[in-house]
Amino acid sequence: MPAAVQQQCFGGRELRKFDQVNRLAIPAKFRSRYGNTVYLLKNFQGDKCIIMYSEEDYLTVYDNIAKSFSGAMLTRVQRLFVENTDMAVMDKAGRITVSPEFQKFAELDGEALIINNPDRIELWNESNWNSQFTEEELPDLSNFNISPRI
Repeated sequence: MPAAVQQQCFGGRELRKFDQVNRLAIPAKFRSRYGNTVYLLKNFQGDKCIIMYSEEDYLTVYDNIAKSFSGAMLTRVQRLFVENTDMAVMDKAGRITVSPEFQKFAELDGEALIINNPDRIELWNESNWNSQFTEEELPDLSNFNISPRI
C-alpha cells in the first residue's frame, strides 16, 4: 500500500463496457482493497451475476466451505465452487479479463454494471440488477434502522 492511506469506497455502481479482448476496467475508487490477483465466481446461489473477490477474501470463502459441509458433500461443494471460479490478473490500468463463458452466464452483453459491496464486487447485467428493485421484489425494511447510532 502506498505511504498515503488509500480511501476505500464501500458502495456505488458504475456501468462499464468490455473492450475488444474481453477486458473490463474496474473503477479506481472500487479497487483499493484488491491486489493484482482477483477471483471471479459465478454466483451459483440464484442471481445471474459474477462475484469478484480479493485473493484473501476468496480463500476465506473457500475455507468456509469446510465449516459448512463434511464428507462427500464437502467434496461435491468444493468441486462446484472451483468449477465456477476463474482467476484474473488486474493490469496497471485496473482492467481484468472476463471470459466469454462467464460473460454469457451473467448475460453481460458487452457491458457490466459494477456493484461495489463492502466485501466484494459484483458484475451484473443492468436490466437484471434493476429488476430486483420492483415493489414486488423488495424485502420489508420497515424494522431496519439506517442510523449508525441507535
